Amino acid sequence: MLKLAEMNDPAAALLFADYCKSRGLQVNAQLENDMLAILYCEENCHKQVTELLHEFVQQPAHPRYQAAAWQRSTPVATNGTHSAVTIPWAKIANCPVTTVLLLLCLLVYGWQQLDFESAVTGLQLTAPEQIWRWFTPALLHFSVTHLVFNLLWWLLLGAAVERRFGSVSLLNFTVVTAVISNATQYFVVGTNFGGLSGVVYALFGFCWLNHKRYPQVQPLISDALAIFMLVWLILGFADVLWVSMANWAHLAGLLAGLIMALLLKPPRR
Repeated sequence: MLKLAEMNDPAAALLFADYCKSRGLQVNAQLENDMLAILYCEENCHKQVTELLHEFVQQPAHPRYQAAAWQRSTPVATNGTHSAVTIPWAKIANCPVTTVLLLLCLLVYGWQQLDFESAVTGLQLTAPEQIWRWFTPALLHFSVTHLVFNLLWWLLLGAAVERRFGSVSLLNFTVVTAVISNATQYFVVGTNFGGLSGVVYALFGFCWLNHKRYPQVQPLISDALAIFMLVWLILGFADVLWVSMANWAHLAGLLAGLIMALLLKPPRR
């Protein structure tokens, strides 16, 4: 097989290879590492595949590529208006901040099941003079749905930010946005709240705006998903949902994430 190209986004390479295979063209993506993939194709289809690659580079978010991946049962992206959310489990193992916060949330939830009053009393923002309490409400979750929803998005977005910007940057981002969202909810409403949602909304805003400023092949947050999350935020403030939400923490987290996207520039690969 002939070497076609090198791509610094393995997910994009796999997506393109699936698209070519859906058209009957033999194209393989060989992963060298987390940041590099090499495309190979048969000699008799080299010219046609080269033309398709040029089209792909021009419009990588076109739905036809994700559709091809779905046909082959290998969804690998989260772009376009129809997106599949996939958790990169293998890569998360190399993301210590993502992993540690995940375990902390799970341990705290287990503590809540054993002694709810003790866990809430120990972690809620009821004593502002104790500095750690400005962060610890982010570790509290009040239902399995609340916990799973937040942790799935944390795994997807937190791990992606940690891989691209580094563990120290994600740690700083998490602490800052958690404190901002918790403080806003505390001053506007009171102490009865908890959850990682403020940080999750910050990650949503950050990943969406960061992609707009520095386009990548595979955006984590599509415009459609961003609109959905914004509508969900508005519905929370309208108090028409069946759950009670820390709306001010969500709003403050989202705004903090957008500001961080304006301040942080992705490192050169």
